[in-house]
Amino acid sequence: MNKATPLSADTKTLVLSVEGMTCAACAARIERVLNKEDSVKDVVVNFPLKKAVLEINPDDENSDEYIQKIRSIGYSAKEEVSEEKKNNITKFSIPLISLLLTLTINPLIQNNQNLLALGIGSLIIFFFGRKFHLSALKNLKILNFNMDTLISIGSLSSFIIGVLPNNGELMYLETGGFIISFILLGKTIEEISIKSSISISDSIIDSIPKDVNVYDNQTLVRKPLDLIDVGELIVIKKGEIAPLDGIVRRGSSEVDESIISGESVPLLKKSGDNVISGSINLGSEIEIEVTKKAGDTTINYIEKLILKAQTGKPEVQDLVDRVTNIFVPSILILSFINFLIKALVFDNSFPDTISSTIAILVVACPCALGLATPIVLFRTASISNRNGFIFKNFDYLQRFNQLDTIIFDKTGTLTSGIFKIESILDDNGEDAGDEILRILASVEQNSNHPIAKSILLESEIQGLELLPVEKFVETPGVGVSGIVENKNITVTKSVDNLINDLILKINDKEYRVKLVEDETVNKELIKSLSKDYELEILSGDKSEKVKEIGINLNIEKVYGDQSPEDKLEYIKNKQRNKKVGFVGDGINDSPALQQANVSLSFAQSTQIAQSVSDIIIFKGGLEKLGSIFNISKNSNRRIAQNLFFAFIYNVIMIPIAVSGNIMPSMAALAMALSSLSVVINSSRKL
Repeated sequence: MNKATPLSADTKTLVLSVEGMTCAACAARIERVLNKEDSVKDVVVNFPLKKAVLEINPDDENSDEYIQKIRSIGYSAKEEVSEEKKNNITKFSIPLISLLLTLTINPLIQNNQNLLALGIGSLIIFFFGRKFHLSALKNLKILNFNMDTLISIGSLSSFIIGVLPNNGELMYLETGGFIISFILLGKTIEEISIKSSISISDSIIDSIPKDVNVYDNQTLVRKPLDLIDVGELIVIKKGEIAPLDGIVRRGSSEVDESIISGESVPLLKKSGDNVISGSINLGSEIEIEVTKKAGDTTINYIEKLILKAQTGKPEVQDLVDRVTNIFVPSILILSFINFLIKALVFDNSFPDTISSTIAILVVACPCALGLATPIVLFRTASISNRNGFIFKNFDYLQRFNQLDTIIFDKTGTLTSGIFKIESILDDNGEDAGDEILRILASVEQNSNHPIAKSILLESEIQGLELLPVEKFVETPGVGVSGIVENKNITVTKSVDNLINDLILKINDKEYRVKLVEDETVNKELIKSLSKDYELEILSGDKSEKVKEIGINLNIEKVYGDQSPEDKLEYIKNKQRNKKVGFVGDGINDSPALQQANVSLSFAQSTQIAQSVSDIIIFKGGLEKLGSIFNISKNSNRRIAQNLFFAFIYNVIMIPIAVSGNIMPSMAALAMALSSLSVVINSSRKL
């Protein structure tokens, strides 16, 4: 059910908030219904985030039609305003204005509008480029030099050349303008193409209710979460998220802990059982006694693990920044020495001396270094988008082809959390046929259990029309019953708790419904990956189920019943002698995702998993790992080529500038040509 989430400009994105989903099968059903609409190019329904993201025709203004389609199958929806989209438009305005103004400088000079050209050049270099100059100044105070230092030197040197008396060439204001404009545009594209990591704390807080139900003199009222103390009784209604850890004191119900534990099948919680914060109540109302107040819950603990993992220093630093920390001050020293020697030793004239000094600064200014990474980054991000994945930081993409080990979570990664019906057999072992499936789906249509939703999805795929059900009863942890076409129907779980088979009874006749959890990855892909990487499975699901998946996929190292802390510690130990990639999708995976050398999640993953992941696959599944590897390798090679061109240029041109055989105007032209060589090389097909 992985669907594309195109970022193409020829479609419009519509985001709907969807209520009523209780599992991945719900999301799959909504996707199926919306995909039938001709105006929908693509749709992704995210169960954990309760959102439907539709790519529709740009001129389609009718969101009510899609909302009604969702409501027609039993869910509610409303349109959500995308603040990120508005912000992105604003971010592009400044670099585009800067670029357009730069294009006017040369025509103005040719028409003798020098004053206006100077004003525009000053506006671009000093106003639009002010953040680079301020950053360079702040770093200079602590004797640190970064990419902003390079950008500032390049643009300011061009400005000085343009306005320098006797030697000035106003047309080189255009060079400074292009430096600022291209860098602004590159950084904006980089920021928008790479989804910025959202606040970890905010994403966790947003997943938890801000208040909770409590009884006040036998009246149910809402009470702020921060006023709830340990020992108080709170009520969790059907469909609500438990905001605090506690123990069931009244009632029983099945809860979905997959967002925390990774367990794909709901668990029955009865009196005396623990309920974890973040669990979704799928059944009847329950009352729990709070054992951990706000700030100390399981969710809060996971947050602390994530923040701890974030404090680790990355192994790979920005190569260009390290080089410029040495190169830029060296050029400044060289130009100063050149000035002193020519002025004091050789007694050159001041115009010749200052001209030579500025030529050194301009010709040696490694602006090509400033363009080497951003342009390749833009190209790589664009190609990555077309290939169905996106990276948050280029360092992580670089790091991907250095991995030794790839560790997978199970549910949502190797399996979808959706169950498929493998067979429905009667007591003679013969296939029961579609009519029995229709009766099964009909009696399950009022249940919120993920298996029930999966059965409904299966019936919709088969095009079966559901029948009305009467006297429906759902017994948590046991099954459902009802009357369909005057027949007594009961559906119960198999007595073997390690399998997902159901026993269907129609009057006195019994059928066995064999269910299998849908795998999202095929054996050939795993076999191909195992040639280059050591593969492992690390899951919060039951060990027996994880081992079964491992055997099926021929992965030897599999570990189940893993808590978030267990996963984090395992990866830390593994990193002592291995480079580890981790693929996961839930809140329980977040600490491990943050700790891994490279982490991957999917568009349908939880918001918290996406926020800490380095690479997000939004179209397809694990088959994209091959594309990620190739793009990583090719983009790394292209950056190395750009750096080579930039340094060769400096090796050749700096001695010429020191000898005084190049004027500042020609130095600016040479600098522009060196940058152009990097742009052309970066624009070639990756």
